[in-house]
Amino acid sequence: MIVSFFSGFKGDYNFFQFEPLKENIFKILSKAKAVIFPPTIAQELYFFVKSLNLPVFPEYTLRFLYPGKIGQIMLLKTLNLPHPKTILVPRMCGLEENPYKRKLKISFPFVLKGNWGNEGQEVFLITNQADFKEVLQKIKLWETSGRYGFLIQEYINTPFDARAILIGDKDFIFFRRGEFKKNLVQQGEVIPCPNKMLEKKLKNLIKKIRLKTGFNLVAIDFLFKNEEPLISEFNFVFGRRLLGEKKYEYYLKRAIKKFIFQIESSEVAK
Repeated sequence: MIVSFFSGFKGDYNFFQFEPLKENIFKILSKAKAVIFPPTIAQELYFFVKSLNLPVFPEYTLRFLYPGKIGQIMLLKTLNLPHPKTILVPRMCGLEENPYKRKLKISFPFVLKGNWGNEGQEVFLITNQADFKEVLQKIKLWETSGRYGFLIQEYINTPFDARAILIGDKDFIFFRRGEFKKNLVQQGEVIPCPNKMLEKKLKNLIKKIRLKTGFNLVAIDFLFKNEEPLISEFNFVFGRRLLGEKKYEYYLKRAIKKFIFQIESSEVAK
């Protein structure tokens, strides 16, 4: 029995991911063979299903264990995956009220990222002290609403970056050029692969990411430093402009069907 919380795929039982979780839902889950989630699923329900030892699609365990952009950097360090040099700041008071009076030594320019922004939001190029002070005022406002943490990251000035979209076992790689922000929502445009060797290195890195994380529905942004790809960030809820809505839906359904087929095949083999 397949239970789906994803409106884009029908299972034997279907539920809206945000509907009230009544006892009948828990009873059905206890008898399920596998569960399908949307990318926006809450971590509480995700981990409840995982605690039942049920196969799930997509695989997001490390996403929820390492939340936010701070968590992602921690994950990349844990897995020894390449990423830009980064300073993690859990709260503003770490800069202003440090009891050990350790001053933060930074040089301009650098990139500042809020812990919870997406699609290029809460990302700032800081070129001088005035820029830094202005953005810190915004961060103080974020903290008043309970949104803590930001990153200070090295600025890698390259004319292009890349995004890889992973859906099941398929990879789709796009190169983008633009100003500081190269995503299509902000300032970027798609370009042909500027260097086949870079694409080869990128594909090898994607294989490592898959092996170490198990992620099978994610968009990954990459930067290039000295012709080596670095992981900028993971995007689990991402736009579909690069791939196109119909293509995204086709490959997502294909990936889910393959996931279910593998589960059913393994049961037959037993």
